[in-house]
Amino acid sequence: MKRLLTLIGPAAIVIATIAWAQSRTSATQATNRIIGTWQLVSGEVGGQDSLGNGTMIKMISTKHFMFLSYDKSKMKTTGAGSGSYTLKGNTYTEHIDFIDVSGGEGLAGTDAVFTVKVDGDTLTQTGEIQGALLKEIYKRVD
Repeated sequence: MKRLLTLIGPAAIVIATIAWAQSRTSATQATNRIIGTWQLVSGEVGGQDSLGNGTMIKMISTKHFMFLSYDKSKMKTTGAGSGSYTLKGNTYTEHIDFIDVSGGEGLAGTDAVFTVKVDGDTLTQTGEIQGALLKEIYKRVD
């Protein structure tokens, strides 16, 4: 019996370590799916087209995000923002540190909570911003 307990203890530790490592790997893999550079291909805020004739690029690193929107024909920046984020499952929360975009007044220092889904090279982000429904679809560019 003592020999059996001597074997079970280390085996239980090994199994617990493997389970812990797999849970950490799953969380890391979920985060890694959104890391990259994304170009907005479709966007709506409050039922209105948010893309217009411009281009928007969003970059997501391991802990931070930033976006830049611009009108290439006029060579003019039309908006920018950045901050940190957390991802738990498919809940993506941006903590907005900086924002310079029309209608974005009052968002600096706030959290915006979204649902994200990555399917191949497509990232879909849905949620609410300043009481308006938001849906953005991005294609991976890097």
